[in-house]
Amino acid sequence: MAITTGIAALATMKPLYDLGQQIRAANSVEKLRVHAEEALEHAINARAQTALLQDERNAAVIELAALKAEIEKAKRFDDEAENYTREGTVTGATVYREKDSAGPQGRSPYYCPNRFRDRELRIMNPARGANTRLAVFEYACTRCNMTTELPRLGPGVPQAPLPRVIQKRSPFERR
Repeated sequence: MAITTGIAALATMKPLYDLGQQIRAANSVEKLRVHAEEALEHAINARAQTALLQDERNAAVIELAALKAEIEKAKRFDDEAENYTREGTVTGATVYREKDSAGPQGRSPYYCPNRFRDRELRIMNPARGANTRLAVFEYACTRCNMTTELPRLGPGVPQAPLPRVIQKRSPFERR
């Protein structure tokens, strides 16, 4: 579109030059007025086409700046992603955690795998109503609402415990 508009603007310049030559050669007032009106019309059309080209250029510059910012953000994430490792937990969930960093509770927090895939870091927090006293309970991503059972974080908690099921004996059963 911009190329055809530019070609049209250049095509308008030739008739303007020809009209200028005709105005110089005009020997009557009527011819002079007609050629001057044509020249003015061509000049107005050329100005309109120039304005369209300028608007398209400005839109392209803004889009280019947005794309460059997006590329820079992706590069920064890729550089930072090397500090995270993908872990499979005993519950079968896959999450991301920092390689070398320990959080305030003694271990790195869990990061949502869906958000990580979308190049965004989002910490998974205990789900609403989850019993956080258990060794394994539900964590939820606040952005995509993904929930999964993960081991509790904190000092003194085994790395991957599964809750033991305590079977109660029947009071009528003999020992």
